[in-house]
Amino acid sequence: MFSGRNQFDSLCGCFDNMCVLSMGLCFPYCLFGRTYKLSGFGDCLLGCCKIFSIQFIINLFFSGIILYNELKTLYDTPYLQDITNCNTDPTCTTYPGNYTKIYDNNCIIDHNNSYEICDCLQKPLIEKCKYEHNLPEIIHDLSRFILIVSLINFFVYLNINGLFYGYYRTKLSKKYNILHNSRYDFLIHFNPFTHQCALCQEYNTIDRIENIVIQPIYTIGDSCGNEL
Repeated sequence: MFSGRNQFDSLCGCFDNMCVLSMGLCFPYCLFGRTYKLSGFGDCLLGCCKIFSIQFIINLFFSGIILYNELKTLYDTPYLQDITNCNTDPTCTTYPGNYTKIYDNNCIIDHNNSYEICDCLQKPLIEKCKYEHNLPEIIHDLSRFILIVSLINFFVYLNINGLFYGYYRTKLSKKYNILHNSRYDFLIHFNPFTHQCALCQEYNTIDRIENIVIQPIYTIGDSCGNEL
C-alpha cells in the first residue's frame, strides 16, 4: 500500500494532542474503537465492545471467586439455624446470658456451673463460640486470599492488554508498512505505564497517515499554456 517504511509517532508525542490524550487516559476503549474504525477494521462500537467484553468476563470471573469465598467464609454459618430452631423450646430461651459465660470460658461448657443449657443448643453454641474466637484470623486469611486473587486478576488483565492490543498494533503495522517488533507490540501494551500512551500513539499515527495530503503535480507550460 505504501512505497516506504512508515514510523510510529513518538510515544511522548501523545502530549501534543491533549484531546486524544484525555480520551486515552479516561476512555481507552473508545480511543481503540476510533483507531479500529479509522484503520478500516470495522465499526467503532465493535472495536470498543471486543476488548470491553473480554475484560468484563475476566473481571467477572475473578470477582465471582472472591464473592463465593467471602460468602462461604463469613456467612455460611449453619449453627445459627440450629440455634433458631432450638430456641422454639421455652427452656432454651435463656441462652444469651449463658453464652457469654461460655465465650469467656474459651468455648467450654462447664456443667458444674450454675447455668444449664439444653442439649440441642450445646453443639451450635460451641461452634458459634469457636467461630467468633477465630474471627480475626479468619478475616486476615480472607483478606490475604482477596489480595492474591486480585493480583492474579491484575496480571491476567495486563496479559490480555498485551495480547489483544499488541495483536492489533502488529496488524496496523503490517497494513500501513510501519516498522515494528511483535514482542515490543506486546510489551508496550502489557506495561500499564505505557499502555494509554501507546493507544494515543497508534491513533495519531494512523490519523496522520490516512490524512496525508498529496499535492497534485502539474505539467510545466509556457506563457501561452502550451506544454513544454
